[in-house]
Amino acid sequence: MPPLVSHMLAARRAAESAGLFDPDAISDQETGAFTLGATTPDIRVITRWERARTHFFDLDQEAHQDSVAAFLNAHPHLRDPAALSPETRAWVCGFIAHLVMDESYIEQIYRPYFGQRSALGGGERANLLDRVLQYELDRRERESPGTMSDLRDALYGCALDVDCGFIDKSTLEQWRDVSASLTEHPPDWERFTYIASRHLKRAGVTSDAEYRQFLEQIPELLEETLRSVGTAKVEAFFELSQERTVVALKEYLA
Repeated sequence: MPPLVSHMLAARRAAESAGLFDPDAISDQETGAFTLGATTPDIRVITRWERARTHFFDLDQEAHQDSVAAFLNAHPHLRDPAALSPETRAWVCGFIAHLVMDESYIEQIYRPYFGQRSALGGGERANLLDRVLQYELDRRERESPGTMSDLRDALYGCALDVDCGFIDKSTLEQWRDVSASLTEHPPDWERFTYIASRHLKRAGVTSDAEYRQFLEQIPELLEETLRSVGTAKVEAFFELSQERTVVALKEYLA
């Protein structure tokens, strides 16, 4: 699913579009908590939890799923935003934005173009190309140093006054630091191995020399991926994902 920088910026754009987080009306701590929430479903990277525990979505289930409803059903104490602290409420909104974007990506991009029923058939090459697309979209976002600095400041400015009930403060703080560190990485392909190591190994890329050879193939692989999906489909995904996030956030806060 989309990497963390993509999640943070997509969540912010949706919130701005919905008029929910006026910079003049909310605190820096709320902004930071919202930004952190937009990354938190991927905290399993450090906790080693099963994906469903933080994403509330079964990848093997083809029928439509409502991950936001599943999240709030699993943690009913978070259902009423008025009963939460401003920071916890903002964090929940960010968390919801992440779930909606992932759900949209699965339904609009992964399954139609990389999944088992796609032309690529869902094999190892399909999954590798999917990671190539995800990383490139995220890499483009990281080309703006000012934007990355703003995200980093927001995360480090978060006082972590978040009481979600299922992640302890020390783990959330550790994850905050991991998320912030990603905004410091240059917009290149050097760290692609960190999000696609399993797929690279299955493709026979196991040494530094083989990885260097693989990096030389990136332009060709990216062209193949974009040709398969189509730029228009990628743009449509971002637009629809944002629309769905706006609706989900308004419904939650209402």
